[in-house]
Amino acid sequence: MSIPNKPIVLVHGLFGSLNDPKILAAFGNAEIHAPDLIGYGRNRRANTGSLTLLDQARHIADFISGIGAGKVHLVGHSVGGAVSVLVARHFPELVESLTSVEGNLTLKDAFWSGQIAVKPDEEVARIVSGYQADPDAWIAGAGVQINEWTSSLARAWLANQPASTIKAQAKAVVAATGEAVYLDAIRSVLQSDIPVYLIAGRRSAEGWDVPDWANDLCTARLNIADTGHLMMAEDPAAFAAAVLTCLSYR
Repeated sequence: MSIPNKPIVLVHGLFGSLNDPKILAAFGNAEIHAPDLIGYGRNRRANTGSLTLLDQARHIADFISGIGAGKVHLVGHSVGGAVSVLVARHFPELVESLTSVEGNLTLKDAFWSGQIAVKPDEEVARIVSGYQADPDAWIAGAGVQINEWTSSLARAWLANQPASTIKAQAKAVVAATGEAVYLDAIRSVLQSDIPVYLIAGRRSAEGWDVPDWANDLCTARLNIADTGHLMMAEDPAAFAAAVLTCLSYR
């Protein structure tokens, strides 16, 4: 499998970060980056009171520009997939290819964000605290087998952002994906010169709300065997191989 000609930038979902040594190492010699979104990790103290998905897209665009490599292969997981669509739509000069890994393509995909977005702040904080009290149960609920690494990963993901970020990001996703212009953005990117790849876990693929026209227009679609929505936690090597396989398409 050839090494991509441009850096790969991984954009994480509603919880956590993809900046984990085991996940990154699975990409071998490829240049790989996994920045924190606004409100996450090193950016956790940022003001998220009026956060929009376009703010997150601009943040990622600034990160890509800072790499200094010109274009990158952009890979967005879940909520990060929605952010990545907006990066490709508004900053196409920075995107060599776009890979949506069960990215939120419709409001139906963002059902969990939709539930969080309307809950009082105190209830969101209680939900997150409940997850943090039993990280193994939280990640196992997504089909991830518990071992020393996945247990540590669950704790790190749950600690990577405050509950206020979860609420703000959820509201931003619902606001963006609920607008017809968002589907127009997806279609525009698919009809552009940017290759678009769709990746899902085989167990969760059926629940991914991908419009028929998106399946028809994408460059390639892959389902990763024996995995679900958190495929990078279940099998980092298979996740990386799927991404690299897509990027080998011409």
